[in-house]
Amino acid sequence: MFGRKLKKQVTSLNTEKVKNYTHFVETPLKIAGCWDWFPNSANDYCTIINNFYLCMVLFLLTNVPATLFVNLYTEWGDIMLSLHKVSDCFPFFVSIIIVSYFGVYKSELYELVNYMNGHFEYYSAYGLTNMTMLKSYETAKHFAYIYTACTMFSVIIYVIPDVINLFKGEPLEHWIYLDASGPPFSEIVVLRQCFAQVLMGLAIGQLGVFFASNAILLCGQLDLLCCCLRNVRYTAMLRNGVQHSALAAAHSDIRTDELYNYIYNRPEMKPSLYNFDQKVNTSFMDKTTRFDIYSSEYDTATSAALSECARVYQIVYTFKEKFEVFISPLLVLRVVQVTLYLCTLLYEATSKFDMVTAEYLSAAALDIFVYCYYGNQIITQAERVPTAAYQCAWHTMGVQPRRMLVNMLLATQRAVVVRAGRFLRMDLHTYVNIIKTSFSYYTLLVNVNEKN
Repeated sequence: MFGRKLKKQVTSLNTEKVKNYTHFVETPLKIAGCWDWFPNSANDYCTIINNFYLCMVLFLLTNVPATLFVNLYTEWGDIMLSLHKVSDCFPFFVSIIIVSYFGVYKSELYELVNYMNGHFEYYSAYGLTNMTMLKSYETAKHFAYIYTACTMFSVIIYVIPDVINLFKGEPLEHWIYLDASGPPFSEIVVLRQCFAQVLMGLAIGQLGVFFASNAILLCGQLDLLCCCLRNVRYTAMLRNGVQHSALAAAHSDIRTDELYNYIYNRPEMKPSLYNFDQKVNTSFMDKTTRFDIYSSEYDTATSAALSECARVYQIVYTFKEKFEVFISPLLVLRVVQVTLYLCTLLYEATSKFDMVTAEYLSAAALDIFVYCYYGNQIITQAERVPTAAYQCAWHTMGVQPRRMLVNMLLATQRAVVVRAGRFLRMDLHTYVNIIKTSFSYYTLLVNVNEKN
């Protein structure tokens, strides 16, 4: 009566398969003009709406740097004095290129998303330990929500002072590069700037969300592959009628091999109803608790399990290639933009350090860190695949499965790396180099300014 209630164990093994892994990024990308409101529509009116909205977004984003150019032309004094205005223009240029790029390559974007939804496995192979993609999917979704909220908070912090000044009738801040002092022009200018800031923040922020969410899901698929590889022999034995409980009692040491070897998904030593995305019917199998793991009767099923693992690895590598081809030009753009932007912000902070400058410095450094961190996670988890293959009880297999395993090991030696411009690895080492390069450019600007 007064005893403690046992907490019900929650398992993800028999949850319903996720149909769309990246649905949470679609609405923000639609608002930013990077995703059609009516994708792949054959209706002419829907096509007109898609194109009209894209043109409106590009007009708002282009209007701000165009106004800045006019302001710089009329009030040009010195490059060092105007450096903060030029730095304010960097994010708008980048957002214009991002929106234009997504607009031109929408078919490749939809193909990439459809490839993930159509080919990624949700359930692991039917093994001693099993897992699903649920944890990696939830991690990607939560990251997208939190990062989008942080992006909008950053935009609000930037525009809220001028909204307050507008209602108080006070002069507008420095980022309103237009002579607008009275109604209704001041209201129009502030509204235009606010909308442009929101679109700019969404375009740049959602590119980071898109990269990170795809990287998380790719790592989740690599987690699934590692789990399947460790279980190939056990999968063969289970498919040949060995009871899961008997196998778990004899080979529970697999948990030691799996410890700290997965990033997002977690293995469970429980029987699953699925072998990859196909339901397993075990009702007609002869169940046995006596087995010899060295028996050659399991070799055929082991070879079949290894073939399935090779298929999953090919899916992972193909998706990585498609993802890299699509995102690579934008990664180069972000690396160059953030490097120059950090440099100009550091220079501006030496003369005038305020909360806006500090917030933009931290936001720019965090923004590029997202790309490098999640790119590094892909590399880390891909390097664990050969280890998982080696831990698959290969010494119990016959000649044919061992030959297939050697081929699998050779195939996994290919680096699974996302590169900017197909040459710059997105990892933590690149992040350190970006910060160093920005600081080097900053010291160069300071020395040039002192000489002048």
